[in-house]
Amino acid sequence: MPLQPAPRSPAQGPYFFLSYAHIPTHDPNSRNDPNRWVVKLFEDLCDHIINMTNLPQGQAGFMDVDLRSGHLWPDRLADALATCKVFVPLYSPRYFESDQCGKEWAAFQQRVNNHTGPEGHLPEAIVPALWSPIPPERLPAVAQSIQFTHDVLGSRYRDEGFYGLVKISAMRSHYQRATMGLAKRIVEVAQRTHVGLMEPPPKYADLRSAFDDYSPQRPLRVTVVAPDLTHLPADRNPYYYGLTPEEWNPFRRGSNTRPLVSHAEEIATAHGFLPEVGSLDDHARLLTSPERPDEPSVMLVDPWATTGPDCHRTLRAFDRRNRQSVSVIVPWNHEDEQTVRDRPRLQRSLNSALHNNLSEPGPDVTSVNAFRGALSDALGRAANHLFKTAPAYPPEGEPTRRPRLMQPEDPDD
Repeated sequence: MPLQPAPRSPAQGPYFFLSYAHIPTHDPNSRNDPNRWVVKLFEDLCDHIINMTNLPQGQAGFMDVDLRSGHLWPDRLADALATCKVFVPLYSPRYFESDQCGKEWAAFQQRVNNHTGPEGHLPEAIVPALWSPIPPERLPAVAQSIQFTHDVLGSRYRDEGFYGLVKISAMRSHYQRATMGLAKRIVEVAQRTHVGLMEPPPKYADLRSAFDDYSPQRPLRVTVVAPDLTHLPADRNPYYYGLTPEEWNPFRRGSNTRPLVSHAEEIATAHGFLPEVGSLDDHARLLTSPERPDEPSVMLVDPWATTGPDCHRTLRAFDRRNRQSVSVIVPWNHEDEQTVRDRPRLQRSLNSALHNNLSEPGPDVTSVNAFRGALSDALGRAANHLFKTAPAYPPEGEPTRRPRLMQPEDPDD
């Protein structure tokens, strides 16, 4: 008879689970971690909690340091959500646009509902923290239901959030005060609030984001220009394609079966965008319309798709609009022998379809890492263009003086 795993106890779980929105690395080769300031906050909270309790090292908190693909959770993350005493969401506009963060919240809320019943109120076990300020009216309903006054951690913290405090040296004492106050709050709540374990641990696919009612401020259109298996060009290898254009995976190899668009969704979400993914047919009317687009867009183009007459015609109509707010990314897999052999012909077809949008070609996108870096750059260019060309609505009345730089640190509140 196979051995059964020993049942878990609440004592085995972390005191708190830090839920935050990951920021992807802009340069895949850079050692500079854009999430290092969140890591510092996490480590400072753990240090305070260890000194306030008799917890062993390593059990104070849990933080997921890996950028996930959005279709699965590692066992350790699921276990931490199923056993933690306190859930600490790190509020920011990016946080509420993250599907994974919304599912982490939903998993913990499911534990709460199982413990208190469907009509029960959320207990104190959710202790929010501000990473960057966000107006209360912008919060989704589940966040608005949390009764927690950020003023208790200091007015500077309320105005700047942890990111502002940790980045400005003049705010050091305010950061220390807010971090200590949050750690005390976590310990107090953990000691008097008990939420039952979740057995079995939550599964990503079974959850719906708790932030469905949140309206992001930066939508992003992602258009996949690729054939599906039923519309492949003659003699094209079907290995890199799926039942829909969105399943196209130009860098497929071995166990790397993840479609390119899933990388795009992950990077876009982590950059604070809400991606709307569709095929060229889905977005054709918007792309070729004479009206100015109201959101940045990214187009992922398979060179083989441009050899089809219908696709070529639609791309030409789009190209004549000369839309600088749409960034075009063309992956080239140098390990795809058929593409390498036919590249001159494919390049001619690509240039014919997208002459204006390819007038300043950059380096070839030849790997997933190169694609992630190219997409990060494209998001910045697309958003900047829209911000520069968007109509301005200055306030009425006389112009006000520019604000002065912050004075040296003022006394603690």
